Amino acid sequence: MNQYEARAYHALYATNTSTAGELSEKAELPRPRVYDVLSSLQDKGFVVLQPGRPVRYAALPITEAVQTLCKQRKETASQEIEAIARIAGELNAKIKNARVADKFKTDENVWTLKGREAIYSKLGSMIASAQKQVMLVSTPQGMARKIKVHGGELEAAKSRGVDVRVVSHTAVPEAVKIGTFHKRGLPTRLVVADDQALVFLTEEKVHPDEEVGLWINNPHVASTFKQLVLEKK
Repeated sequence: MNQYEARAYHALYATNTSTAGELSEKAELPRPRVYDVLSSLQDKGFVVLQPGRPVRYAALPITEAVQTLCKQRKETASQEIEAIARIAGELNAKIKNARVADKFKTDENVWTLKGREAIYSKLGSMIASAQKQVMLVSTPQGMARKIKVHGGELEAAKSRGVDVRVVSHTAVPEAVKIGTFHKRGLPTRLVVADDQALVFLTEEKVHPDEEVGLWINNPHVASTFKQLVLEKK
């Protein structure tokens, strides 16, 4: 709900019913926008209308309106998920038929990832496929966030014999329980899992959707990162 919609809903709720013209004055909305605002509120389930000349509008109780909106969003999300799954299945079938997947099975790959969800998804697959070592380098806040999201995967990696290392300038209790802690005040955030490296290119304070990561599948680069980070002071 945007600012205009919030003002319109509040004014309607306070005055029982109103015409569009009355609401424009009460909520201090631009007259050209009032019908769009009311239409949007009606679509979301916050407002009902009474046909007539003029048409009158009324606000539904907030609890009822929120329940309606939540139901609509759940249905929309469910439909979108089904559509994504269907498209993914179709693409997967085409990829298998065209043998495109083989093109990506090279020894060296460098890919840019945009958004924290995409970065963490790649991070999860790196941890899941690791056989020897996983090293996480981050700030205490970033480390706690990664442990919260990928703690289960790190525990599973540790249980199958993977050497888990956590590197930060301050110990994070949740991380120390999972892996060997190294105190280092490094100016970067990265993750190394066997021959793969994931480097965070943006500052930690940026919006999660704007975060950028660089995934590198190269044993030499991964080994170099580990040596630089874990070498003694």
